[in-house]
Amino acid sequence: MAGLMEVIFSLVVGYGLWTIVPVLWRYYKFCKLIKPFKPLRKYHWFWGHLKFFSLSESIIDRMASLMENATGKMTIEWISVIPNVQAIHPDTAAIILRSSEPKPKDRGEPYSLFTPFLGDGLVVSNGEKWERNRKLLTPAFHFDVLRPYVNVYNEAADILLDKLAEKMAESPHSMDIMDTLNQVTLDVILRCSLSYDGKIQKREKHPYIEAVHEMSRLTMERIKKPWHFLWWNVYMMSNNGKEYMKHVNYMHRFADEIIAKRKKEIVDDPSLLQKKKKLDFLDIILSAKDESGSGLTDQEIRDEVNTFMFAGHDTTKAVLGWAIYNMGKYPEEQEKLYQEVCDVTGDRTNIEWDDLGKLPKMSMFLKETLRLYPPAGSTTRLLTEDLEIEGVTLPAGSMIVVNFLAIHLRPDVFPNPKEFRPERFLTENTEKRHPYAYLPFSAGLRNCIGKNFSTNEQKVLLARILKRFRIVIEENHEVVPVPLLIIQARDGIKVRFQERT
Repeated sequence: MAGLMEVIFSLVVGYGLWTIVPVLWRYYKFCKLIKPFKPLRKYHWFWGHLKFFSLSESIIDRMASLMENATGKMTIEWISVIPNVQAIHPDTAAIILRSSEPKPKDRGEPYSLFTPFLGDGLVVSNGEKWERNRKLLTPAFHFDVLRPYVNVYNEAADILLDKLAEKMAESPHSMDIMDTLNQVTLDVILRCSLSYDGKIQKREKHPYIEAVHEMSRLTMERIKKPWHFLWWNVYMMSNNGKEYMKHVNYMHRFADEIIAKRKKEIVDDPSLLQKKKKLDFLDIILSAKDESGSGLTDQEIRDEVNTFMFAGHDTTKAVLGWAIYNMGKYPEEQEKLYQEVCDVTGDRTNIEWDDLGKLPKMSMFLKETLRLYPPAGSTTRLLTEDLEIEGVTLPAGSMIVVNFLAIHLRPDVFPNPKEFRPERFLTENTEKRHPYAYLPFSAGLRNCIGKNFSTNEQKVLLARILKRFRIVIEENHEVVPVPLLIIQARDGIKVRFQERT
């Protein structure tokens, strides 16, 4: 018996060494390979840079400070003992975004953080599936489809403005604008993409908004703990993991109910889509067919709906919040925008489709807001083939990050990068700028499919707010931008809305 146990023990140890030693050898070789990429700051031998994953200090101030003396185009940030290779210059960002795609395959990769919620939607999918689904979804963002949405933006703005007026009448003090913006952007995305009018802005707080907030918070908490970040099963046994899945399951049920109702309506009336004056996002993805006549599966439909709902409301909310903050912080810029909106609209209240192209100052203002506060501070790619970059040949299978925020805060790309200067985006100032210097919507084939939808919504809502109210920032409230999946204010953004006379 003892002999048998010795044999079994030897086999177990041998198998462990057979599998672990090659992994450790590849890890050692990779760490040696990337030595030319210098970290921007010191790090702990085990925890790496995790201590800098703080929600107590401004990520803008921290990154701007790091980029002041950055000379390299690549860097390393250590997540515990995991090397996080990052592009921090337009030159290297261009190489990566033009040559690679995200390919989430196991729980250890960053995009696996999103798969429980987003599944294999456009943000996460890769290869042939991504190409096919991107092609099927592109018609949902054609100008002819986006044009009627301006009416929805205006209807949502009517409710928003009345709510702001009521709150200011109740109390002259500053209010945190973020919950209100959350409601209006969720209202817009549900009405435009799913034709769902749940009176979102009439409710005190919608559970979907709370679920997104908690899911974002819990995801950032997970990143701080390597044993939760690397191993899904370990995370799922934790209290945070169980809480996370509770919110994910609610968001899935919410989407599933809307999808099931629409599919039943189509079954009950097969000519429903032909009779509609305009198709929404859900109509288009339900009816989309590829060259072989195949459409999206039920799981793919749910993944894309969840992706569009999350990306379409949470990121837009963040940009609107930062734009309102900048209007209050820079009243002279606010006045320029107000005059431009008045010149374009005259006595009209609503913003029309043709107005959107006549607001160049608003466009520059939003671009500068997005430069300083890009919703997603970075994106991750998995190399599908060897890639030479800055004299180092990274092997296929390497994970690599393009750090948008770092690039936006490089003094050699944007002089005095922490200054808010919309004129950076005048034509004469952008003609010679590197095409990969400004990346709020990423770039290349995998740029943000909903860019125009979101930008149009921002312009309408901000123009409507400006025409009715003067925005005054709360000077005594500290606004701290922190990364919670997207960059947003840690303690909200407080402003007052003064009725214009």
